[in-house]
Amino acid sequence: MEKLLVLLMLLPLWLVVLFQPSLDRLEESREKVIQVALQRGIDKASLEGYFTEDIIDEMKDIVKKVGYEEDDIELELTTNPVLRGNYIHGKIKVPNEYQHLLIKNLLERDTSNEEEMYHVHIASRMSEFVN
Repeated sequence: MEKLLVLLMLLPLWLVVLFQPSLDRLEESREKVIQVALQRGIDKASLEGYFTEDIIDEMKDIVKKVGYEEDDIELELTTNPVLRGNYIHGKIKVPNEYQHLLIKNLLERDTSNEEEMYHVHIASRMSEFVN
């Protein structure tokens, strides 16, 4: 009985040690895909002068392929035409779901720090659009 009690007390720690590194790598890979989606989108938007609906849909499709729902994706993009020499800005924000999955549930950490709870990427590029 004593050994069973020790096993039950150590089981949560073992779960963290076994699975958290894999979950961290998974979330890091998802973050890289989000960066690529924003960079591709801003490259195309710099040629068009703004983020068109097609570019926005393409960015959302890329992000949805790694498991995010469309409601989870927050975009702040330049949607008005910008002439050459001015900057186009893009920001994408999605939840950080797996980075602290096991630790959050075990330790009930403070969730007021928004930086840890979301992946936020910002990019700017000079517009190449000529009227």
